[in-house]
Amino acid sequence: MDRSGMEKPQRVELPRGVKRGDEIEVEITGVTDRGLGRGTVEAVVGPQREEKNYEFFVRKALPGDRVRVHVEKTRRKRCTGRWVEMIQESPLRRPARCPHFGRREVSGRGCGGCTFQSVSYRHQLAIKERMVKDHFKDHGLDTGYVLPVLGMEEPWYYRNKMEFSFGDDGDREFALGMHPTGYRHEVLNLEQCFLMSEFVGEFLPRIRQWCRDQGLKHYRAGSKTREESGFLRTLTIREGKRTGERLVNLMTTGEDRGDVVRGFSEAARGIAEDLGEPLTSVYWTQMTARKGSPTTWTDHLIFGEEVLNEELRLPGGRSLRFEIHPRAFFQPNTLGAELLYGQVLEKAGLGVGSDARILDLYCGTGTIGLCLAPFSRHVVGVELQKDAVLNARKNAAFNGIDNVEFFAGDVGALLKSGELGAIVDEIDLIVVDPPRSGLFDEAIEEILSLGAERLVYVSCNPKTLAKNLVDLKAGGYEVEVVQPVDLFPHTFHVEHVALLGRPQRA
Repeated sequence: MDRSGMEKPQRVELPRGVKRGDEIEVEITGVTDRGLGRGTVEAVVGPQREEKNYEFFVRKALPGDRVRVHVEKTRRKRCTGRWVEMIQESPLRRPARCPHFGRREVSGRGCGGCTFQSVSYRHQLAIKERMVKDHFKDHGLDTGYVLPVLGMEEPWYYRNKMEFSFGDDGDREFALGMHPTGYRHEVLNLEQCFLMSEFVGEFLPRIRQWCRDQGLKHYRAGSKTREESGFLRTLTIREGKRTGERLVNLMTTGEDRGDVVRGFSEAARGIAEDLGEPLTSVYWTQMTARKGSPTTWTDHLIFGEEVLNEELRLPGGRSLRFEIHPRAFFQPNTLGAELLYGQVLEKAGLGVGSDARILDLYCGTGTIGLCLAPFSRHVVGVELQKDAVLNARKNAAFNGIDNVEFFAGDVGALLKSGELGAIVDEIDLIVVDPPRSGLFDEAIEEILSLGAERLVYVSCNPKTLAKNLVDLKAGGYEVEVVQPVDLFPHTFHVEHVALLGRPQRA
């Protein structure tokens, strides 16, 4: 018996250690931050009867499933694989809405877009909350900091951008769609998609058929036995969820085939008109990649407006407008971004007329800083990518915001060098939104040295967030609250807004 009085599961007897190709029965008890079902098998191994615990990570498995797992990879008692038999279904399971959802081993299924469509949205939020708390527990943090996940009112048709690949399907036929999870050289033909819009589900099969009818070929990379061939690479669709605008971007090789692209533009526009959803822009991007030379991208506007316009609506009736170029970054979920940035404003404790001086680190194209600007005296943004900084400055000018400054450079190095000068001497609030890898030690040291009373940490990775919070606590900050936000329903992704403060000294 364990401490709870429950009978402990008996250890499985194995003639040897678990190897690739073995099939083992596993009970799934949790989910990783990559959406894999996780379970532990306690075993007695070999004639020496050595006790070992194996941790299993299983695609498309849910907490409560009992499955027979085919082991594909093992490393230090950590085993990754696929389930080949469902012994007992989780009570969380329900039929998925999309016909393409499921295991990649099943023909026509395994689209890499969704992870949790087989779970009700309410239970998806609960799974993500537990996932975040598990990472906090692993790092010795109080799970009481973590609030229930804030979900979307409408968890379908929320994405404003998706990229689709041209390639071969499992039968080596021309395809346009998504890569099944882990299959780089195969494309699943999408007939429906519930992540972006109904338009996409109807537009994609028709434009794919047009490409087939024209005899167009997808790009194939060269190899020792084959020269590179083909023309079509990807098709990206962007939609303004607040403005109703729609941009299509065809990416091809560097081959000069303007006649084909103009025909594609006319076909795409015609299909969109038939569907009652006209296109506002059609772009062609030539991607030239040669060994020994840098890859280049050349954009051509074939039809319509140079940019797609989108709007973010903020608390208090304020809004920001953004001009989005075909390959520029913008949050893929407009309404979700409004939810996230609303939480940033709330946790920052800013109101209209606030006198706060804010440092926005890893600012990207300046979206968070621009959202904070109306509620502060001054905002300073720092970002490594120069193109993003130029875009941020343009966004500020476009919205008539003049109390922001943006600087290009490595966050840790720029703070340490003193190049920002007096700008950072009296910062009231620091906002950080780092990549999935989180804050590096140098950046943490410099953030701690600034001594700001409040810190808002926006994170897309619960694992690195928990690790960084431990270091920030050791440096004098106290975690006040962590609000997970579900920007990407039906996937394993979860965003977080953490508020930290320095205790007031007596």
